[in-house]
Amino acid sequence: MTELAERSLITLNPAQIAVLDWIKDGCPPGVYPDNDYAHRITARALANRGLVRVSGRGSSWCAEPMERGVMWPEPTEHDTRPTPLTQTQETPAAVAVDDEHIGATARAMRRVRAKRAMSPAKRRPVKQVQKQATYMRYKVAVTRVQVAERWVRATDEEDAARKVQEEFDRPFGYVGSWKTTASEVEVVEAEQTKEIRPHLLSDSGPMLLSLKDAGAALGIPYSAVYELTNRGDIERTKIGSRKDISRDSLMAFIKENTHRGYSG
Repeated sequence: MTELAERSLITLNPAQIAVLDWIKDGCPPGVYPDNDYAHRITARALANRGLVRVSGRGSSWCAEPMERGVMWPEPTEHDTRPTPLTQTQETPAAVAVDDEHIGATARAMRRVRAKRAMSPAKRRPVKQVQKQATYMRYKVAVTRVQVAERWVRATDEEDAARKVQEEFDRPFGYVGSWKTTASEVEVVEAEQTKEIRPHLLSDSGPMLLSLKDAGAALGIPYSAVYELTNRGDIERTKIGSRKDISRDSLMAFIKENTHRGYSG
């Protein structure tokens, strides 16, 4: 029959011992600061060893000791002595054979590592993919009830209501200080959209760009691109009624207008 060990097989450092004792005492407040979560991390490590049980988050966080944690450092049935060697287990001769086999295996592994270190590592080809982001569009209906109060000079109630209504019907009529009494937000429709992030001037980008896309690639407005193409500063390609700009023309324009130092 297997006997219990003289001491628990779990070893703890001083910080873990302090947290375990704190949990055993019922987690009294004031021991650890509220804005410091180091003791909670330590408690999680104790839970992974089967000493405590942790539940909740934030203000609902709590920890309680388990049977093995209550008994620590005393052993429990989980802590047993190593079983001594018997006649049915390995004999010294068998152990020697295994040691020789392990040594041969280790030498073979060292030769494999040395061979790998001498041979250059092969780089795997990297597949270039175009990044694509998926978004959702939602149509939201907002209903809001507002109340405003104001004193009005009038002859009677109907005259007061009429004056306020006339002022309210004006585009910028001022009625009073509005106060929201109720509001409701409801999603009435949803649709999925896809947005492909363009790489206009990269090698994988389109060969021809519209004037608008060319302006976006250069960081200038459409009107400026239109003027540059009319003056001939940027070559354009005409296909039917379309007037596009090639990627190479944009790169040539950037290169021609890139200078060092001050130019008057």
